[in-house]
Formats: sequence, C-alpha cells, structure tokens
Amino acid sequence: MRWLRHRGDDRRFAVFALAYGASFGMHLSNLGFAPAYAARFTTMLLRHVRPTAGARVVEIGCATGQLTRELARRFDDKSRISAFDEAEAFVTEARAKMEGVDDLRAPITLRVGEPAALPADDSAAHLAISNLAAAAAPNPGAAVEEMARVLASGGTALLTAPLRGTWVEFLDLFRDVLRESGKRDRLAAVDRYIADLPDADRVSSWLQQAGLVDVGVEVERWEMLFKTSREFLFAPLIDLGPLSQWKRLAGGGDDMQDAFFFTKEAIDTYFKGRPFAVTVVGAVAWGQKRA
Repeated sequence: MRWLRHRGDDRRFAVFALAYGASFGMHLSNLGFAPAYAARFTTMLLRHVRPTAGARVVEIGCATGQLTRELARRFDDKSRISAFDEAEAFVTEARAKMEGVDDLRAPITLRVGEPAALPADDSAAHLAISNLAAAAAPNPGAAVEEMARVLASGGTALLTAPLRGTWVEFLDLFRDVLRESGKRDRLAAVDRYIADLPDADRVSSWLQQAGLVDVGVEVERWEMLFKTSREFLFAPLIDLGPLSQWKRLAGGGDDMQDAFFFTKEAIDTYFKGRPFAVTVVGAVAWGQKRA
C-alpha cells in the first residue's frame, strides 16, 4: 500500500494523519501506535488549557481535528475556535469527523493555513495552541512567532514537541553499528542530527524569541513497547516519520541496507524474549503575550 503524501516526498503530513487517526482509505487497525503517541501529547497540552467564557481560540496544525473537537467540548458556546492546517485533505477530514458529533459547544471554523503564515487577524485570540505541528514546521521559531502575532494582550500560547532523547534506544544501537563498521562520516552525520533535535531550552527559546513572557516548559518521559525490530521500523509512526531521515543518514545503497540489517539484528539480540522499549521525551510549553 502506498501511504498518502503531500508536497512530493514530504511525509510530515502523513504522520499527522496517522497520529490523529485519519483514515484516507486506511483502516484504523493499521495505524498501530500512532494515535497513542499523539494522545499522550494531547493530554499534556489539555492540562494547561483554562477555558474562559467567550474565548477566541486559534489552533495551528489541527490535522484531523482530534484536539479541535476536545477544545469545542471544553469552551462555551460564546467562544470561537479557528483551526488551521496547511493540508487541505486534513481540513476536509476534520470536517467529516465533526459531522454528527452533538457534544461540541464552541463553534468551529476550519481553514487551510500555513503555520508561519496564518490567515488570521492580529491580536485577536485568547489562546493559540498547537499539538506537535508548530514544532514540526520547517522553522518552528517562525511558527511560534505567528502564534504570538495572533494573540491578544494577555493571551496564552501552548504547544507540544518531542524532544532530543526520543527514540534514543534505536539511535544508540544505530550509532554502535556505524562505529563498528568504520563509517565515521555517517556516524558524524547521525551525531549532528541528534544534536540538532530540540531540547527543553530550545523549545523555551522559541517562545521567548517570539516576545512571550512567563514562559514555562514541562517535560515527561514514557516508553513505547514493540515486540520486535520489525514492528518498530514498520510501525507507521516510524515508517512515515523519522525513518526516511535515518536512512539518508546511513548513506545510500548497500551502506544503508547493511546499517539497518545489523541494527535490526542488534535490537532482536539485545531484547530477545522481551519488548523493545523505546523512550519518548515530550514537552508542553507555554508563554503569555504582554498585557
């Protein structure tokens, strides 16, 4: 089966579809671990949502509307939720998922919009919120600046992001294989990739550089369990997410094939008789626009 893709070979959109339960001709039983991954970030995010009467809410990267619908349940019927996603297919799917849902209180408007260029008014929102999407933008700092732009004075920005340390068990074994095979250039590329992944301080800096104050970050760690290396690498969450980048880091052709063969062997050897437990490090971050 060929997975849905947008903008050529950019799989980021497909990851959000999987994470939030979009079907696109795919039965939900095939989504594997992806909805659980996003749901944990959603839970972190919602702990910091403080509904107020008549609020104006802007959501960046609504995907298929899972968070959008939950916000509409929590805010009152005087509030307004404007939810944006840069993929028109996601917006269409989000609308379809809202049909027949009778417990949504706050009215919702769904529109196509890029994270760093939202078709939204300046200084109009009490809450700007993004589950994973702003952090996954090509320029996360620009996406957070856009969140700050749409906020009214005193408004709050809330976002989630996976941090450096996510998938660390795989990456450690991957590095060991490259080191033992003498692929120093490939190992250096992996090290640069890991160093470039955000940590809590970098996420905090996105909000601070956007001019927000009272910035805070809360970090959680949890594990995802996979029966085998094959289940891990072929899980849509991985296959449509970081796997393509990991393959590029390993080089092309036989070098890439060998690196992944021996990494899979290492996983199944070290974790024989027990699940492959892989860490996810997640952050929820917040900041306020000066009153």
